[in-house]
Amino acid sequence: MENIKDKIKIVQSKIEESKINKNVKLVAVSKKKSWQEILEAYENGINDFGENYLQESLEKISKLKDSKINWHFIGKIQSNKCEEIAKNFDWVHTIDRLKIARLIDKYCPENKRINCLIQINIDNEDSKSGIKLEEVENFLNELSDLRKIKICGLMIIPNPNVEFSDLQQTFRKIKVLSDKLIKNYENLTEISMGMSRDFELAIKEGSTIVRLGETIFGARN
Repeated sequence: MENIKDKIKIVQSKIEESKINKNVKLVAVSKKKSWQEILEAYENGINDFGENYLQESLEKISKLKDSKINWHFIGKIQSNKCEEIAKNFDWVHTIDRLKIARLIDKYCPENKRINCLIQINIDNEDSKSGIKLEEVENFLNELSDLRKIKICGLMIIPNPNVEFSDLQQTFRKIKVLSDKLIKNYENLTEISMGMSRDFELAIKEGSTIVRLGETIFGARN
């Protein structure tokens, strides 16, 4: 059976084979995983970890405070959690409301700047967070006065029921939008798309950040 070290080597090899003249950030999705498993992945070259649930993540962040881990919040954000998220995370992938963005900006410590991504509900799912594709530019304008968060890209979570053969078109929509927006928003360089089943395709279609959980840690309990 492959251990975490072996799985990381396999994933990194696949990323290298897929990427096109740019760096791709690998975020290990560590929800429901112990701080010891995160430490093992960190010691084997992973610097970025994604957490979905604030309370679960705070203990891990505390245990690993002496490491140089970059923590990514990738879950749905409730307004009463914004202060702790702003204080403990380096990246937030799920900005989809002005109220949330303002609170993250308000609570961000003075000596810190948080990288934030706008979540797009690419398949218009009622059960999923994110704004509509056509709302992104207006939303960026609304966020322009915030100073302690840096809006640096877009993020999607495609419907898991979408046929793999249709994902290429989904990813291309985001890349086309990103290429259009960067002409007026020079910081908008990141595209967070691609998970365990589709990260190689996502990278080939322009993703700069992939979020992998089971591929690195194995199945969750």
